[in-house]
Amino acid sequence: MNSKLTYLFMRGLLRFAVILRNNFLSFITLITVIFMYHIFWVAGTGTAGFLNHLSQASTIRVYLANNNDIIAEEVLKSIKILDNVSEAKYYSQKDAKAYAVANSPKTAGLKSFAEEFFPSFIEIVPQNTETVTLDKIVDEASHISGVDEVSYGKEYMVKFQAISGGAWLFISLISILFALSAVFVIYNTIKVSLYKFKDEIKLYSLVGATRPFISVPYLFGALFLSIFAYIISYAIFMLAFIPFNNNILIPSGINIYNIPSALYFVISSLVVCLIGVFASQASVVSFLKQVSSINED
Repeated sequence: MNSKLTYLFMRGLLRFAVILRNNFLSFITLITVIFMYHIFWVAGTGTAGFLNHLSQASTIRVYLANNNDIIAEEVLKSIKILDNVSEAKYYSQKDAKAYAVANSPKTAGLKSFAEEFFPSFIEIVPQNTETVTLDKIVDEASHISGVDEVSYGKEYMVKFQAISGGAWLFISLISILFALSAVFVIYNTIKVSLYKFKDEIKLYSLVGATRPFISVPYLFGALFLSIFAYIISYAIFMLAFIPFNNNILIPSGINIYNIPSALYFVISSLVVCLIGVFASQASVVSFLKQVSSINED
């Protein structure tokens, strides 16, 4: 049994070499498909993660009816004793301007604005960011004397959550399309190789070769093809993405795209291998039905 499997394995290596030599463009196409999926995954998950981050409220803003510091301190005391409030800090108009300038470094024009254009506010850090907790704090704080408006951007959070969910759905759909593209490339690559060995396969059928004897070498060949293509696409991706991200995106202030985790590469490589074996098996079965009757097990 081991000697038979070893023989089929070695024939698989030979089939892989033949496939690589005779269908090199198809091999390049498979590499391109996998490489483009790496790029798509980074872009898609990075954007979806950024949108999801935007949909999370970490603070609540309390805007005061007037900019009186004495009244603001009284409001601050009342806010600090509310349930689920972890921390609260008062920002005077001067502090509000400094806060806006510090958090908008590329908007240099803010420095020229007078402090009167920046309303004072109290920033609340809740104990947790659950919507129920945030709504409760907003409701209680809005009833405190001296408070004009309380908000944590709920309407924007809902929109960003919807967009983030749509982004993940889009990622799932495109992932399926990439998988189908890989199936199509491998299926046709194996089919072309099978036709090149059509006479040899007929000869095997005449001497009583079973279907596994015919198909297994091509399964191994497709597996090697998938592994080799994945390794090359991975190398190209790392060599292209890291310099582009570090030298162009991050210096430009776009820091939401990261190298996928090792788990992603493990799972995606396994999926590519499974796709290769599945597409090869489908191609062999289709070919054998078209060409001749080969002995069944």
